[in-house]
Amino acid sequence: MMAPWLLFGFFAAGVLSVFFSPNYIYKHMGKPGLKSIFKAALFGVPLPICSCGVIPITVSLKKQGAGRGAAGSFLISTPQTGLDSFFATYAMLGWVLAIFRPVVAFITGIIGGSLMEKFGAPKNEKETATQSDEEESDSVPRIRGWKTIPAVLHYGFIKLLGNISSALIIGLVLAALIHFIVPPDFGAKYLKNDWLAMPAMLLFGIPLYVCSTASIPIAASLIVKGISPGAALVFLITGPATNIATITIMSKILGKKAVVIYIITVAVAAIIAGYIFNMLNVNLPIMDFMRSDGKMQITLLQQISCIILFALLAFTTLQRLVKRFGIGTKNLPSDLEIEVKGMTCEHCAVSLNKSIKKINGILKLDINVEAGIIKINAETPVLLYPLIEKAITDAGFTCSLKENKQEESCCSSCCSDK
Repeated sequence: MMAPWLLFGFFAAGVLSVFFSPNYIYKHMGKPGLKSIFKAALFGVPLPICSCGVIPITVSLKKQGAGRGAAGSFLISTPQTGLDSFFATYAMLGWVLAIFRPVVAFITGIIGGSLMEKFGAPKNEKETATQSDEEESDSVPRIRGWKTIPAVLHYGFIKLLGNISSALIIGLVLAALIHFIVPPDFGAKYLKNDWLAMPAMLLFGIPLYVCSTASIPIAASLIVKGISPGAALVFLITGPATNIATITIMSKILGKKAVVIYIITVAVAAIIAGYIFNMLNVNLPIMDFMRSDGKMQITLLQQISCIILFALLAFTTLQRLVKRFGIGTKNLPSDLEIEVKGMTCEHCAVSLNKSIKKINGILKLDINVEAGIIKINAETPVLLYPLIEKAITDAGFTCSLKENKQEESCCSSCCSDK
């Protein structure tokens, strides 16, 4: 049912990535104040970035001079929704909820960012803004002419879909399990009252890693089982907006106070939004599906779109597995082989590539997102590793040097000294 709109959403996200430069975002969030917080939420809402992918971008924004409030606003608003999830929400849950989600994301971003800026700074901390490197920004090539078409298609249907394919498949599987395992009267029997259902959805959604698009079939299945649309909306907000990895890493970047504000803002906003949505008493398309006993007619366009979507999912998943296990690739020698935790998508790789390449003495850099491995050739690997480790941790990740590579590097260093 949502396949045609999901494909259109991926295409729209590709258009956004090609024509909407990240440097434009950085330039508008460099000063503290409500204006930057407002712009951060406005830029964050349409971007198709998950709660883990938003981490390196938030770190980069902070380093390039964005205030704590603007960085927090971007962190809250961005993962809750995106162009792809907007169209998928419209297809499965209706236009009212499709509009309601980005509005909530925008408002919570502004509120959370404002609170972080005012109350989130640790004691005795001074905000230090660093100007972005203009030469580096100008060096990013802009795609023009006919090349924009393959660039849009590659980003939307290969890169973006590849980034969320695992989460989307897990979301579809969870939705199927809920549909077949959970009794039809589960919601009406155990979670009939919203005062119980909404906190349950908070506990379910806050620690879970699920992207804004993958959360939709799960929410739809919960509604089918009798949970109120407002309670399902609580999951749609907290599931994509928060997870354990984001909470842990961002506490180091924005501070513990700011992260507490971030969690409380998302949780309270989700509960309020859930109650408001229930008061609207909206008739969702999934309810029509329930009343038809699952016998709604599937159009030819939906069938073709479904085949295309699953073919793309199979291709991108296979592509990730090939990279993960290094099938068909040469095992090139490297001086350092570093395991990185928290690296989940291309946004993470771009951020790390940018940070590490700033270190003098780096000769070659290869980042394998799927395997969570960075291979580096350097002039003096043993001496440069502390700088590389700092660059990785400053970007919001944790890392460790593989023991076998560490021994080889140390031995080669000792031999060279002799």
